Amino acid sequence: MKTIKNLLWTIFICISCGAKAQVKPSFSDRLKLITEEQNPLKNVATLYSAIRDLKLDTVDNAENIDVLKGEVALSYLRKSNDTEFEKYIGLIKNKFNQTSYLNMASERLLKDRSRLNYAEVLAKKTVDLYESYKDQPLARPATFPIEDWNRFMVMAAYPYYQVYAEILRANKKDKQALLYAEKALLNKDPQNVLQSSLDVYTALLVSQGQQEKAYQILLKQASIGKSSLEMKALLRTLTVRKMGNKKASVFLDSIEKNISPSYKTELLKKMHTDTSAPDFTLLNLEGKKVSLSRMIGKVVVLDFWATWCAPCIASMPAMKKISSLHPEVVFLFVATQEQGKDAVSRIKSYIEKSGFPKDTLVDSPSSEQPIQFPVSTAYKVTAIPLKVVIDPKGKIRFKAGGFESDTELMNELETMIYIAKKQ
Repeated sequence: MKTIKNLLWTIFICISCGAKAQVKPSFSDRLKLITEEQNPLKNVATLYSAIRDLKLDTVDNAENIDVLKGEVALSYLRKSNDTEFEKYIGLIKNKFNQTSYLNMASERLLKDRSRLNYAEVLAKKTVDLYESYKDQPLARPATFPIEDWNRFMVMAAYPYYQVYAEILRANKKDKQALLYAEKALLNKDPQNVLQSSLDVYTALLVSQGQQEKAYQILLKQASIGKSSLEMKALLRTLTVRKMGNKKASVFLDSIEKNISPSYKTELLKKMHTDTSAPDFTLLNLEGKKVSLSRMIGKVVVLDFWATWCAPCIASMPAMKKISSLHPEVVFLFVATQEQGKDAVSRIKSYIEKSGFPKDTLVDSPSSEQPIQFPVSTAYKVTAIPLKVVIDPKGKIRFKAGGFESDTELMNELETMIYIAKKQ
């Protein structure tokens, strides 16, 4: 699943890559230093040493310097030094780059549920600044094609308005939040926006007395199997109001049953025929060995994930729900691609905060090759999250990567488990 931050960063990098000058490869090393360093003063030193050592020109390399300044600004935000944060935001030359970093900052505060009043100030600055330059030709970098610039301006509106809407909602300003949620989704197909956006939009519609509009959106998403758990709950509430509890249950159950056959038809085409699941033995977080070979006779679902992977974390509520519905299935959550010596403590910390997933195994890197994770390599994991469904005979039947919505993942896994049981 994409996040607002991922989407915005993609747009931002594309804009920055439009700069005409090529910078030495070590620029990325300096940028990495700043993004990983917690001390803002050290980041300021890295910023100016990078400009000096790499001979970054204030005109030809303006975009790259903007990125460094933006990251320095974020490091001050993390320390709640708003004066220095705003100072370095103000030093960014390109207005698009300014709005990008303002938006990243407001989204970070929203995610942490920290200083939401200041987050609202930053989000408003973001949309006000964006609206001030989006139609101004001078805001476009000279070497960036105008067609691409116009396209990016349209794309950028979505994360800017969406983050502002979510912050306003968090601050209990639903009426204003709905206006910006509608701006974010203007002329967009609900199937092509983030699940979280529809969560917020439909909830705001209901809060502002537009239940029928929300109901139609929720019903459409449910009929194609792309609802979140929050959307399903809201749809049930609205349906019960319309029909009563008994009729609502029958009606919603019929929607679920209509989805299942289409999933089954599509997934049968993707089923692996005769691929043995590589055996492995990993330690769980209590230090006990868990071997796949001991699971023969049961359907096993492997979930390859990492604490730093936003789509992995976003999929966890759905995984928690479906694992609770299938106690007969073994769900093993394989934490992989966790770099650094404190990997296990990071995993434990996440699970302590979230309470899930407790059945986690740690795919530690090879001592000879620290960037190679044995189980991930054996299962040819190229991206996470990745779900692998293994039948009772130890054969891989399905691999499902990525994450779009709770309901889609649950319907997909529900059908995969059903098919695997029959093999």
